[in-house]
Amino acid sequence: MKDYLESLVVEQINRALALKKLIHYPLEYSELSGLAERCTEILDSQVLMLKELQKELHNREENDLRDIFREMRVCARYISSVEYFGIPALYHQTPEGGFLNKLVFRIHQEIDLPFNPPSVCCTATEHYFSHLFTNVIFAPLSESEFLLHLPDLYHELGHCVLVNMESVLRLEAVRDNYCLAFSKVTDHYNRLLKSKRREIGPPEIPMIVEWIHSQWKSWINEFFCDLFALCTVGPAYAWSHLHLTIKRSDDIHELSILQKQTHPSDESRMRILIHGLRNLGFDKEAEKISSRWSKLAAYWGTPPTEYQYAYPESLLSDITKLTLDGLRQSAFSIVSHEILTDTNNNEIRAMLNEAWQVFWRSKPEDFRSWEEKRVTTLRTTLR
Repeated sequence: MKDYLESLVVEQINRALALKKLIHYPLEYSELSGLAERCTEILDSQVLMLKELQKELHNREENDLRDIFREMRVCARYISSVEYFGIPALYHQTPEGGFLNKLVFRIHQEIDLPFNPPSVCCTATEHYFSHLFTNVIFAPLSESEFLLHLPDLYHELGHCVLVNMESVLRLEAVRDNYCLAFSKVTDHYNRLLKSKRREIGPPEIPMIVEWIHSQWKSWINEFFCDLFALCTVGPAYAWSHLHLTIKRSDDIHELSILQKQTHPSDESRMRILIHGLRNLGFDKEAEKISSRWSKLAAYWGTPPTEYQYAYPESLLSDITKLTLDGLRQSAFSIVSHEILTDTNNNEIRAMLNEAWQVFWRSKPEDFRSWEEKRVTTLRTTLR
């Protein structure tokens, strides 16, 4: 077993060294320098750890290898994370990725993020998602050619805020209000559970309530990121959510009572966005989006009975107020009517909201022509 473990350790050392060779300098896009440094640092630290484990192996008996086995597996996971979610953005430095990296860097400046921006890689297979260990946002390959879903980048930046809220002093209000919001969730379900246990009804209802409560550990993070995006880019994010839901959602009232559900339902996400729009002063936009959503939502039918316990209106309202208040106190550049209607404003978020306005008032072919011109202009500006 010792010989085999040493073979595994050496294999992982060689893998880490091979991955480092895939980081080619000079980088095509300077915005990726932070990712290159992070990947190199992680790989170097794992090589150092693995070499220490290799030395330790020589001093151990066959029946005393469990901790080395465990530590080797940890190193292997870190190296794999860098290989899957870090190196691709550095190895495939395409014009599409370069454009989105420059775009995120500009957004980072506009909304005043108090930490380094994440990198972007155009290899996503499931719309947008973030890998927070490597600090990379993954986007679809063709996303650099379109505008209507770029507001989703702001949602992914919200995940970066959550990761940094414990360590960045300026985010203290975000952290405190996030904790208050979570305590409201806990209080609500404690009261609901107490009430349901007193009632004479199906015995499985308290179990369903407990299960739904346990899902909120993931749901509140997604609600936070939705509200962060809304707060920094404006109504364009709510339109983007509607657009994506229409194209991809199988059930806007999705509620699993058997398996873990990492994201809240699309219907609840739209409700909290409507709360957010009104809180930010975009009442007319809230009415337009809500009206169009109501008509489209009819295609999915009615929610299951258990849905009544999942997303109470009062809780969504409280979470909205606390989240937006925490963001305001943390000195982010909050979106406003003035920012979006200023004809001299060349901010990314003004352009993304303009795109949705043009989309709704144009014929499809006319919008695509306008969009292509705006993307070309944006590329030139960022370059």
